[in-house]
Amino acid sequence: MRSTAQLYPPRYDDADEIRDRLHDSLVAFLEAAEIPKEMWTFYFWVSGIAEPSEMFQDGVSNGEADRFVVLYTTNIGLAGHSTGLVYDQRTHRATMALGIEDLDFSQPPEQHSDLWHPLETVLTQWIEMIRIGKITASPEDEGDGDDSDERVGSEEGDAAGNRIEKATNEKLGPWTWHAYSATQVDSAVAASNRLASAIESRMPEGSLLPESASPLLRDADLDAAAVPANCFIRSFLTHIRPPRFSTIAPGLLVPHDAARFARQQRFTRMDYASADDGQHIIPPVLIFSAEGDRTVNFDSDSRYISHNPFCRAFADGVPAGDHSVPAGLYSESVERTAVDNAEEGFRLLLPYCLREAGQEDSGAKKSDGGYVEKKSVADLFQHGFKPFGGEWWRAQRLERLFDRWRELVESRVWAVCETGVQGSIDIFKDADTTRTRDYWIAPSW
Repeated sequence: MRSTAQLYPPRYDDADEIRDRLHDSLVAFLEAAEIPKEMWTFYFWVSGIAEPSEMFQDGVSNGEADRFVVLYTTNIGLAGHSTGLVYDQRTHRATMALGIEDLDFSQPPEQHSDLWHPLETVLTQWIEMIRIGKITASPEDEGDGDDSDERVGSEEGDAAGNRIEKATNEKLGPWTWHAYSATQVDSAVAASNRLASAIESRMPEGSLLPESASPLLRDADLDAAAVPANCFIRSFLTHIRPPRFSTIAPGLLVPHDAARFARQQRFTRMDYASADDGQHIIPPVLIFSAEGDRTVNFDSDSRYISHNPFCRAFADGVPAGDHSVPAGLYSESVERTAVDNAEEGFRLLLPYCLREAGQEDSGAKKSDGGYVEKKSVADLFQHGFKPFGGEWWRAQRLERLFDRWRELVESRVWAVCETGVQGSIDIFKDADTTRTRDYWIAPSW
């Protein structure tokens, strides 16, 4: 017997008209949910629980009436054809679609099971972003941090005690997106150290490099490499311990030589200061270079497609035909005034293309299950569509890459030898084979 309790607060006059179209469990959720009388922005991605008239939309139905419900609506301005958090009443799972076009990635659910999650999982991911200080809340009438250039790149604390980068972008209601938080630095450092320990424990006896009490790189080393002050990658590199080996992944070298590390930086030395005075721009930093001084080819067959994944200031700095950029693992480039950025992110630049001509229905995949772009050199291990919210271009987090690499070491997919992880960077070509799942990171925020 269905409940006769009020489905929504009194201002939702048409709420009971859709009661019979909703699953009992969803009715119970809506009856129990605390919906404030005053309108406010529920979260960074969504304005709040959808109006009854917005819950069933033709563009969301996928030809199955009453199956899909828009439970929370996207905040105005985040997408051209706003949608929201879509709930599947058949499987009782949900996915976030900022705009209606995002559903092309996740429907039908039967073919995209990795992109649909229990509602509590989605909400928990959102809470996690608040907990770590990636997204913070403050009174709506407080400034957004863009009123003083002196604030850029400095840190402040949130209510939970996290140290966070002071935001330079606009607020969305009470919510502010941060380029990174200090909690994220700590978690990336911990993930890096876990990976190092996994490799060291498998190395032959007597092959470990000497221990050091100093960090991998010092501030003076990063100054010499022109790495900006007060950014994620500086904090990370000055807090991780030096791994006691040479290769942290197939063909990727640990920067034990600070002078060589500085010489290899191509993007930190570009003249990006002319873009917005360079105040809000963080360049990509080469963390682990490819063995053998191998380089990347960003050239494309189309003038409308760029294989360079970095901000415009750094994409424009590498003209067609310039193949001198070192291959390897880079930190993400960020325009801090933009929303949905990730200084804690990475790009793995390969010295070869994935999904060459002829690979129409095979090859390396992103977290969303879709193939990386044809002839991609920078898409491996990246998100693609984000079922918990956000745009496809935001980079995957460095800590998740280190955890994935550790799993490859612990499961013996990657062999360990006297210098660290065995093999050349060409091993990543396995992502284009039947072993593609080894080079895939499960979806998260």
